[in-house]
Amino acid sequence: MKRRWIAVVVAASAAALVAVAIAFFVSAPGCSASSGPPTSMRDSSMSDSSMPAPTPSNSVLERNNHPSRDGHFIQPALTKAAAKTMTFDTGFQANFTGAMFASPLYLENGPGGKGVFFAVTTGNDVFALDETTGAVMWMRNIGPSPTASGVGCGNISPIGILSTPVIDAVARTIYVAGAIGTGAAIQRHEVHALSVDDGTERTGWPVDVSRATAPGAAADGGALPFMPSPQNQRSALSLVKGILYVAYGGHVGDCGPYHGWVVAINTAKPTEMGGWATGGQGEGIWAAGGMASDGDGVFAATGNNTAGVSTHLDSEEIVRVTGMGTLDRTTGANYFYPTIWLTMDRADADFASNNPMYVPVPGATPAAFVVAFSKDGHMYMLDSANLGSLGGHLVDFPVSTGNSIHTSPTAYTSNQRVHVALSIEAASQCPPGSPTGRVVMSVAIPPGTPPQPHVLWCVPIGGAAGPPAPISTTTDGKSEAIVWFMNGTGLTGVDGDTGNVLYAGVQGVCPGVRQWTSPIAVKGRIVTSADGHLCSWSVHPPAPPDAATSNDAATVSDAAKGG
Repeated sequence: MKRRWIAVVVAASAAALVAVAIAFFVSAPGCSASSGPPTSMRDSSMSDSSMPAPTPSNSVLERNNHPSRDGHFIQPALTKAAAKTMTFDTGFQANFTGAMFASPLYLENGPGGKGVFFAVTTGNDVFALDETTGAVMWMRNIGPSPTASGVGCGNISPIGILSTPVIDAVARTIYVAGAIGTGAAIQRHEVHALSVDDGTERTGWPVDVSRATAPGAAADGGALPFMPSPQNQRSALSLVKGILYVAYGGHVGDCGPYHGWVVAINTAKPTEMGGWATGGQGEGIWAAGGMASDGDGVFAATGNNTAGVSTHLDSEEIVRVTGMGTLDRTTGANYFYPTIWLTMDRADADFASNNPMYVPVPGATPAAFVVAFSKDGHMYMLDSANLGSLGGHLVDFPVSTGNSIHTSPTAYTSNQRVHVALSIEAASQCPPGSPTGRVVMSVAIPPGTPPQPHVLWCVPIGGAAGPPAPISTTTDGKSEAIVWFMNGTGLTGVDGDTGNVLYAGVQGVCPGVRQWTSPIAVKGRIVTSADGHLCSWSVHPPAPPDAATSNDAATVSDAAKGG
């Protein structure tokens, strides 16, 4: 059955949306590397600070839509009223082979000018899928995927592409990272650059990350080598000013001498590769949501040290890595770790379970923050221009207790204040009368010096296999705020201001959605990835009176897989 998607085509409306989006998002130089509404990030395809006026686009070029990792999408069609009428798109049969741990991406002007979704699998396959039918437009395998890590731990098999890629729309290239190996061991990690039009490899690629080095201790000869087998590439890729940033952590079980790594590759000259690695064993960078950016390098969160040391190295940190993999420690402006870092280390309460976000807060001092959640329930707000080194946070706001947060949050503006929404697994600190267990929570961040956050609402979530990762939509950057998340096999949408449920999976079932996977919003649709397929829900315009027939009505089967 053919579907009709709502689109805003009035030029005056588009201009108004741009103005509103700029008013909210601009708080740092440049604009977003991603498509969608303008943000404060620089375009990843540009290398200078002289930026053209941002323009709206429907494309979703990276995890959580923007370099800030805010997970926010401007969708004029997705009003609160329309959300109640969402329809599961049974005609969208986006099927493929393999497990998918990444979020989908979307390019509006894909092969032949057709819109296309991208899916990647642990079998090292990259699929381009027709936006309307879901049919495979092309498929590329980047190499054999190992069946195990080779160091005695890990719980994913095969273990190929786990992370969400990133797209350079100007260069028409999608960058993908995956583990390569035959048999039960990772032999190397590679980064590939594929044409979005046909999947062919760009000249000079792939890059073998296994030859990377980072500044190390004298015992390492002054250079720490990258050891492929104990490293795991789970974190979404970032593209900032032509530099591709790829982060690495370890496998489930923390076996082997892995480190947290941020590898930097010059996309214009891929033979140029640099890297920063944590000083201690473990301290991995593994949050599925990736690293955040304000246009100058990336903000990464590190995990716990696995060697049991009592001297701080680089565990439980938020760091800003710039250029070709440099962390400037001449001042405390580019790193932060809390005074309770050792307690966090020993309790496995690491920062790395959640990705940081870059969040402007209009009217606040400072004007922009790095917001980072630790696994043990702390919401830290840091001055994005001066992270503060040891104990230098501006806000430490508890939202839960215990090791209860493993998510990818979202940020949005509504009612003239900024909100952050996230999922919490247990012991959530919700308002009186609200659920206190497994919830999606919204925290309001009003202006202040510094701001004083408070929990706005909590919504219970069911016994899904893994923690959901919410996204948010507004119609213009500040109105009709909705928070969307996968609740088990169904889609849920709640009012961003009140938490009242607008849509609760009454249409369609999407089995196989992996933990920490965020859906995306495209042209009035919410699209999520799952093992072997993408699923889509959409808002449909009413049929004209003279064309209203039984064939116009959406036919939905609650048991349908939906592709």
